[in-house]
Amino acid sequence: MQRKFMKKWFAIIAIFFSSYLIFLIATAPLALVTNAVTLPKNVEIHGASGSIWQGDIARVVVNNNIIERVKTDVSFWSLFSLSPTVQLTFGDSMLAGPEGKLTMELSSSELSLSEVELYLSASDVAKQLPLPIPVVAQGNIELQLSSVQISYGEKLSCTAAQGELTWLRAGVVALEQSIKLGKLSANLSCDKGNILAKVAPNNNLGLSFDGMLALPSQRASGNGYLKPGAKFPAELKNALSFLGRPDNQGRYPLRF
Repeated sequence: MQRKFMKKWFAIIAIFFSSYLIFLIATAPLALVTNAVTLPKNVEIHGASGSIWQGDIARVVVNNNIIERVKTDVSFWSLFSLSPTVQLTFGDSMLAGPEGKLTMELSSSELSLSEVELYLSASDVAKQLPLPIPVVAQGNIELQLSSVQISYGEKLSCTAAQGELTWLRAGVVALEQSIKLGKLSANLSCDKGNILAKVAPNNNLGLSFDGMLALPSQRASGNGYLKPGAKFPAELKNALSFLGRPDNQGRYPLRF
């Protein structure tokens, strides 16, 4: 009788402490977590508030790129599968910087992203590229990813990716002229652990280009060529000399 009584009390105490632990975790300030985590040197977090389940971050800085108004929403039930799932939204159409949303799932060895939507100014992207002539890019870059898996076992490695990168209302201001470029898009995939962006053919520029983001170094590179055709913008022909000499097929090499 006494043994049953003790078991009953042990069960009640266990339930109480388990519930209390869940309560502490659920109400733990997000700022407490972000302050305790050692971030990479190129990442800064400012103005964290709310709880770890539903939090707000005023600003995240990655390589001097500012992401405003980050909101986090953690799925409680995903913790039982030991693969926490977080929904993220960030940015605002009225603010500078990127805007978008994604769902992130973490496991012991892999990061999975799905339903990724990212919008950012083409001008912000152009500023970070080693272009042969001064250029102000117009329009917006749209990234749509149905899924991407990044392994972080011994090193970061892209294992699967499916999506598209599109330059909407593509245009540039160069040589004191505003030039429309037509539709430009690239298909995203993985190649030998790196992220590959392959420009779709049949564009007005005659552009063939493969861009690569190497992992884990996060170093970007790319190579391809321009082969001006009938739809090539006349305003850009004077700029072709900055690309060097064309080969015997009339192609101008591009490399960075």
